[in-house]
Amino acid sequence: MADINKAITYLQHEKIIHVTGHRKNSRTGVTIPIFSLASEHSSLNITDNDRIGRLDMDGLLAGVLSEREVEYRFLARNLLPIASNMNILDVGSEGSALTRALGRFGNNKKWEVFGIDISEAPHISKKEKGKSRLLLLRMDARFAGFRNQVFDKIICISTVEHIGVQSSYDIVGEYDAGGDVSAFSEIYRILKKGGRVILTLPFTDGSIHGNHKEHRIYNYATLSKLISRFTVKKKEFYIYVEGKWKNCKWMNLAKRLQLLRHTEIPRYLHSRVCLCLLLEK
Repeated sequence: MADINKAITYLQHEKIIHVTGHRKNSRTGVTIPIFSLASEHSSLNITDNDRIGRLDMDGLLAGVLSEREVEYRFLARNLLPIASNMNILDVGSEGSALTRALGRFGNNKKWEVFGIDISEAPHISKKEKGKSRLLLLRMDARFAGFRNQVFDKIICISTVEHIGVQSSYDIVGEYDAGGDVSAFSEIYRILKKGGRVILTLPFTDGSIHGNHKEHRIYNYATLSKLISRFTVKKKEFYIYVEGKWKNCKWMNLAKRLQLLRHTEIPRYLHSRVCLCLLLEK
């Protein structure tokens, strides 16, 4: 209980959460506060100094129980080197606060941040435009409407496995088995030479089979086909065990998966294994 109170105090102090109301326990008569994510921190929490500047993921991760816990922290570690005048693209930005967070964080660094998604592009308010250099577009990643070699960094967080797959997102279109490969061919085209891609996706070593009806689950063969034109600079495996994401070396992955093969994972997870990759053109 002391740890919970300490966590709540910290989140309030950082203005990530705030009290939106109270309710009275009918049995004890005790009044209990009701907390909500603060609107000004619903997309990000930024700490910055004149020398470096750091994108803090705590605001984005408040209350998150999915793969984002490891994906966003991997992203924050691998945005480096942080330079001025970068062009950054977030593929699959619909419904995510990440693109907006990057836009606001990179405003004083003169980043141009683009977010694309096949769904309808969300509205950008005048207030938001004043705080960021951000453009959200409705676009199919398989047919990216950008010129060659325009982006310094491209982010693809839990997106590529959905491209070309008809799913619960109600995207109209026929099933495209090679949609993910087509999208990555476009990503390669629009990325500058020496530019980097931060990619995360669901993974299995092959001992556990099957794609989900709403997304692909990659193995060594399908992953190799997807990223064949890139150099892998960093590769991190995370495995979901008893409610936590734990880093796992690839040589131990098959053994760990076999030990866990009879246990279930929450339905909202894409796979038991999340693979995070840093790629370079």
